[in-house]
Amino acid sequence: MKKWIAIICAGLLLLAGCGTNSKKDDGKEAELPAIIEADLTLPEKANPGEEVPLAVTVKQGEEFVEDAKEVKFEIWKEGEKDSSKLVEAKHEEKGKYVATYSFPENGLYHVQSHVTARDMHTMPTKQIQIGQVEEDHHEEHGEGTEGDHHHHGDVSIHLQTPDTIKANEQIALAVHLQKENEPLVKANVRLEIFQKGSNPDWVNMTEGTNGEYKTDYAFKASGDYIVRVHVENDEGLHEHTEVEVSVQ
Repeated sequence: MKKWIAIICAGLLLLAGCGTNSKKDDGKEAELPAIIEADLTLPEKANPGEEVPLAVTVKQGEEFVEDAKEVKFEIWKEGEKDSSKLVEAKHEEKGKYVATYSFPENGLYHVQSHVTARDMHTMPTKQIQIGQVEEDHHEEHGEGTEGDHHHHGDVSIHLQTPDTIKANEQIALAVHLQKENEPLVKANVRLEIFQKGSNPDWVNMTEGTNGEYKTDYAFKASGDYIVRVHVENDEGLHEHTEVEVSVQ
């Protein structure tokens, strides 16, 4: 009898040990996915009315992203951002998404590719000169445009949320920032959270390590929300992107 009791106890201890190891394994932090990178290409100059090729190649690490959820080009003339046009891009091959656009008149234009893929969003921007541009206008905006491209063009913004979100349940939200393939630190990151037709909640995020910013938040009701991520820093960076989130 004593022999059987000893065997049973040994078996229980073994099971307990296995359970502990399982918890340790489950407790390991999941590695964050590689940031989505988008390489925007377009000519430096073109003529009014000419069909201009626009292309953006999307990669995640060494992998070409061929399943992007959405790729669009936003186009506006210098100083007329509120009148921007959106052009849908189509996947061609090896993560390359393309479109064409005819610029209507002379001027300096901005082309920004909005890439949403694998729960991430990135939006590099470049400038194109169409036709003849007045010299003083070009000089006036040349430095600022170059600054915009330097500060904004290579910023990747990744909003990380749980797979399932329930109303009135506190959840962890994280934003991962990269600039020129390096973590973007010392930024001021805020979330603007709202449903269409409602007033937004503004939520400040706390900086962690390696370009990660965190906060906790509870969505007040079920439905579809817009989460707009605002990123600023002391070097003049002022960028934002938005992601749709469904709440049960």
